[in-house]
Amino acid sequence: MNLGETIKNLRVARHWTQDELAYRAKITAANISRIETGKHGPSTQLLESLAYVFDMKMYQLVALAEGEALSVAPPEYNHEEEILLASFRVMPKEQRAILQTVSASFARLKPRTARKSKNR
Repeated sequence: MNLGETIKNLRVARHWTQDELAYRAKITAANISRIETGKHGPSTQLLESLAYVFDMKMYQLVALAEGEALSVAPPEYNHEEEILLASFRVMPKEQRAILQTVSASFARLKPRTARKSKNR
């Protein structure tokens, strides 16, 4: 497997378009296309950025492309988080502020423990 193919597989596994990956990596979709097809290789800086976007270290991304087993598996991808993030991005500024306040409140809540019922 080559680097471009690995990047494409990671992108597709996350249900991202080339535009979405480009947005996250702060490059153009055309650059993503050229990397995935093998027409161009990413610079070290871009490779580091792509690894960060995939929540990996650069050496892990390269090792994965070379077919080596990773010493630490990349974290599981959660599609629900992506849906929330996409919704957040299109919200007006006022709605974002409300959602951030509500989210912070939820984050401070401690989960309730189930009360044990007494059998009589």
